[in-house]
Amino acid sequence: MNEYLPDSLLQYQEILASHNKLTQVFFGSPVFPAVSGPASTANSLEPIFFASGGLSIDWAPLDFGLHKARINLAKTFASQATSRYASTQLDVALTCANAYLDAVIAVEQIKAAEQNVASFEQFYNIVHAQVAASLKPGADESLSLAQLANARNNLIRARLSRDLTFATLANSIGLGGTMIDIDPRGIAEKSEPANIQKSQPVFEEVPILKASNAVLQSAVAQKKVLDKEYAPVFHFLAGFNLRGSGLSPTVAGQTQSANVSGVLPTIPNYQLAMIINWNFLDIIRLRQEKKVQMERIYQQQQDYNLVLQNLRTEDIQSRARVQAALALAENMPIQVHAAEVASRQAEARYKTGLGSVAQVAQATETLAQSRVQEAIAKVGVWRALLFVASVHGDLKPLLQEADRVQRGN
Repeated sequence: MNEYLPDSLLQYQEILASHNKLTQVFFGSPVFPAVSGPASTANSLEPIFFASGGLSIDWAPLDFGLHKARINLAKTFASQATSRYASTQLDVALTCANAYLDAVIAVEQIKAAEQNVASFEQFYNIVHAQVAASLKPGADESLSLAQLANARNNLIRARLSRDLTFATLANSIGLGGTMIDIDPRGIAEKSEPANIQKSQPVFEEVPILKASNAVLQSAVAQKKVLDKEYAPVFHFLAGFNLRGSGLSPTVAGQTQSANVSGVLPTIPNYQLAMIINWNFLDIIRLRQEKKVQMERIYQQQQDYNLVLQNLRTEDIQSRARVQAALALAENMPIQVHAAEVASRQAEARYKTGLGSVAQVAQATETLAQSRVQEAIAKVGVWRALLFVASVHGDLKPLLQEADRVQRGN
């Protein structure tokens, strides 16, 4: 509504200046102040007091839609800022969620590494006992000890990875430099079915597309402003002022009284006017600016179409990711169980002299990797669902489901 408010100006002047006037014509300039009244009879540099004060109002309600176009442009800029803010919020939430899932995987890797160390410690004790009883050669003890040291090294690396991942998570949630911990309960143990956000997304409500559309609408609004700029603008002016002068208003060059007159404004005047401003030669400039603006609109339309096309492609990809993640999570328990059986059999074969330390080590490493891969597969379902949520532009259903799982409901 500010576009329709009149411009106002309250002014007061106290002037000490010379008063020499001559008949002349010149274009208005801020360098040359207006000199009113009859001319002096002689040139003089003696200063005389002048005073003036007044109020003027300039109102231009008739502009053939220019004010409205500017108001709509301002609204599109506000909508653009809001859409960008929402898009940024979604990006931050996605970054935090991905960092959290990375942290869950890092915790699971430590669990697998600790189990691996425990398995190799148990196996080393068995080998040590058999070597001490002269049932196995001393090389087996050295080899099993090397495998135990390697397992401990992997645990150290897993802990380093966890610390780095936690630091990244802290930074993503605005707590950079702070030691944090997470509650991974339920996320790596359960692979939830993809029963959330299965419906077709409303792409027009996705923040990134809304932001692109806001930029397009701003470009269109700027074009409408250019369409209205060529029309004439009607100004309605009103004013009232008081003036004072040390010179006589009737006798040229005659002062009214020494040192007093002109200090205060006492002579009133008012004025009413209508002025029509029309920069008719602007048609040349406006034509060129409209051409440039039309190209910008075309560019923004293509950017909008590209974002929409990418969202549709990502929607198909996200659904494929969910199906693959569910299949992997469903198959991983079979792999882990098989690896556990193979590890027990390899250890039993070694005890009976039918196997070697290398075979036990290989089976144990396979079991540790399978456990990590199982956790990654289950977290992968959540990550795939997170990708779906990003395409939908709404993380609330996923967060509610994750909260339900962690609460054990």
